Amino acid sequence: MNIRRKARFGEAFEAIVFDCLTQVRDNVAGVLASDVESLHQMRVGVRRLRALLSGVQSWDAMPDGTAGKLRWLGQEFGRARNWDVFVASTLPALGGASQPVLSVAREQAAQQHKHVRQLLEGPRYRSLMDELALWRGDRLWRDPARIQPWDKDARKVARALVRRARVAVAKRVRQLDVRRPASLHRLRIAVKKERYMREFFGVAARSEVLSRAQDLLGKLNDGRIARDLLQSLQDQLPANAAELSFMKGLLAGRQEHALPEAIRFARRRL
Repeated sequence: MNIRRKARFGEAFEAIVFDCLTQVRDNVAGVLASDVESLHQMRVGVRRLRALLSGVQSWDAMPDGTAGKLRWLGQEFGRARNWDVFVASTLPALGGASQPVLSVAREQAAQQHKHVRQLLEGPRYRSLMDELALWRGDRLWRDPARIQPWDKDARKVARALVRRARVAVAKRVRQLDVRRPASLHRLRIAVKKERYMREFFGVAARSEVLSRAQDLLGKLNDGRIARDLLQSLQDQLPANAAELSFMKGLLAGRQEHALPEAIRFARRRL
């Protein structure tokens, strides 16, 4: 986002919120037509908005109830996206799958898309979007009873938010523990938030490093999700247990090989 020289932070915040919500709304038609990329873009729009809100969490910009509904929406999109990635990327990378395995995986992906389409046409989603429109339009993120930085110089506040996001990444790097997969997940989320903060406010420094870190950590996360989906398929297809067990073993080997590279990169570059 381009922030004008004398802009107040509230103005910049409002523009970013509008951009995120527009990204969500503009992809509804594509999702209803079962377009995979549109679903991905809707999910990214939700993630970007949640990253922004996380950066200003101490200012209570959004009521907890609304924030919880936004988290729910992201989770619904995420489940469908996981199957899309599994079918389009993971299975081919593992050497392909037999027709029964591929058919059931595609059916699972189709069912998730159907669920999301029903969600977008249902009252819960419409209610949330109305709630978000009111929250943005009436500037309910401002609390006149509290001293908050909405009226401060946007560039100064933006620099502080980016700096805070970088500190959060450094903290997660120090807490990395190969015996605790959750520590990798927390680092991946922190990296993603810093990257979004820099994109929001046009701070290009570290963009290549963050992109590479997100790629390495994202592949590890995709592998973790793929392991769970393979187990789900194995439960449904006992006749293909040997094939799916082989895939899980192959995936585990690749994860074991990729983990040290991700750890080294994080500790040396982040």
